[in-house]
Amino acid sequence: MIDLIIIIVLTFIFGPLGSIPYSFSQGLSMAETAALISAVHVVLVPVWFAILELIKYRLAYENRLVKKIVARAGTRSNKIRSGIETKLRDFERRVGQTGFGLGVIVFTFTFGVSWAVLSSVLLNIKKTTIIYSIVTGALASSIIMTLVLGTVGSLFPSPYLLYAIGLIAALVIFGRQKYRERKLLREISIKSR
Repeated sequence: MIDLIIIIVLTFIFGPLGSIPYSFSQGLSMAETAALISAVHVVLVPVWFAILELIKYRLAYENRLVKKIVARAGTRSNKIRSGIETKLRDFERRVGQTGFGLGVIVFTFTFGVSWAVLSSVLLNIKKTTIIYSIVTGALASSIIMTLVLGTVGSLFPSPYLLYAIGLIAALVIFGRQKYRERKLLREISIKSR
């Protein structure tokens, strides 16, 4: 039971890259790992939606700092958001609903569930429109990452080494994203002064 909780937490924080090596280090086979991580990753999609929608509403209505930044940089932010929404509508018009869904699947596969959900929440895309594509991207990334790490992992003498490498890679990616977020926040706050 403790291992399942650890796998859920690792998948929530680091995605499949953090939880797949841990599953292998606990003796799970490639098929068991693919099934377990895929199930956890897919179940976390609505959890991410709930968390990010709650944060969005809370920040929009309660946080005075955000209100001040948005008030000063609001026109620029609105121009950026409307530009992105226009590009999304143009993209969807050119490739159709199926092409848009495939684009979301690729985005989710590349950047992860949390970024896909965050993008849809910030751009006010209907959850019913996008959730199936995000779930499919999460499922595909979990299965493919399991196959890749399972194949590469057989080259290592211990599954714990794969776990350590996977965890380090996930921490580096996570740290880099957090650094870029902080840098962007500093730029926005400087421009809003």
